[in-house]
Order: sequence, then C-alpha cells, then structure tokens
Amino acid sequence: MRDTGARINWQAPRTQDEAYRRHAARSRWNSLRRLRAEDRRQRLLELILEVGGLAWGAQTQLARRLGVDKSTISRDVQQLMARDPPCPTCGVRWPRHWREEEAL
Repeated sequence: MRDTGARINWQAPRTQDEAYRRHAARSRWNSLRRLRAEDRRQRLLELILEVGGLAWGAQTQLARRLGVDKSTISRDVQQLMARDPPCPTCGVRWPRHWREEEAL
C-alpha cells in the first residue's frame, strides 16, 4: 500500500452517503468472496473424486493444485462434510444430490 501522505481521521463523522457507499462496497466484496469460495469448494469436490478420496497428504496436493493454503482446504473439507450428513445405512458421506439421483 502506498503512503500518499494524507492521514485519514477514522474518528471523524461520515456523511450518510459515504456510509451507504462503503456498505455497498463491503457487501459487493463479501459477495464476491463467498462466490469464489463456493466455486473453489465445488472444484475441490471434483478433485477429491478425481484423486479417489482424501488419503494421507491429499489435502496438501489439492491445496497446491488450487493455489491456496492447506488450512483453506481443511476448512473447505469441513464445510463440505457438514453439508451432507452420513448415509444412515452405510455411514458414507455422499453429496445429498447424488443420493437423490440414485433414488430416481
């Protein structure tokens, strides 16, 4: 970040218009971050299926392939696991939409 020499007084009151604009910018940015995370999780799921599961070291390899830190992959895997409860009969976690397609 460049130092332009100007100091911002964060204590100074803001106009209502400026507050609305800042809120809109944060909302857009957070929406973009959520979209990127969801796209990454979808790609992660595809890669997990491609490599045949999450054997030892798989998360590190997946992190390299997706260009993110392995802690991000770990959080994404936890998020994906939480979405789909285990099968009541066998205990395997398959995406819910796959079980629905098999039932058809």
